[in-house]
Amino acid sequence: MIEKVLFNRKEVEQIKALGNNFHQAEVYSSGVVDVNINVRNSLKYPFKDNSVFKHLIVPKLKSLGIKDIGYESMLLIYKEGHYFIKHQDRHSKVGRRKKTLVIQLSDADEYTGGYLKVANKAASKELGNVIVFDAATIHEVTKITSGLRYCFLAFLEESDLIKSKTLV
Repeated sequence: MIEKVLFNRKEVEQIKALGNNFHQAEVYSSGVVDVNINVRNSLKYPFKDNSVFKHLIVPKLKSLGIKDIGYESMLLIYKEGHYFIKHQDRHSKVGRRKKTLVIQLSDADEYTGGYLKVANKAASKELGNVIVFDAATIHEVTKITSGLRYCFLAFLEESDLIKSKTLV
């Protein structure tokens, strides 16, 4: 897991303002998409057109080896009682999702609970924090006990990543 605060309050508010008409988030299981609040209880706004945020988000991600955000991105809201149990975003080496990208869009004091835990390690709740991890890593969002947690989520493909050149 890599973490780095890259976005300031003004930028975070601009990102949050892009979402409207949030709906219950679904769960993907064996090729089936369905709502299952026993597994995932949160609200989502899926972006149909990534161009609305690319100019704001992508340039800041280059320092993390990310050159684009491809096909799947969304804003999420976790309200009191919301959570997402331990899961993976990619279940095999051949899946499209290579990395998971999360941007923290709420101040830590705006909610309690709601920790993003990646391989049982809690990510920082600092506003503007960017968290990137392998999509096959087991992770969860613990139950929100009060307040609201906003975040931006994107799944990155190989083509979204800057190829590093090594001698090995």
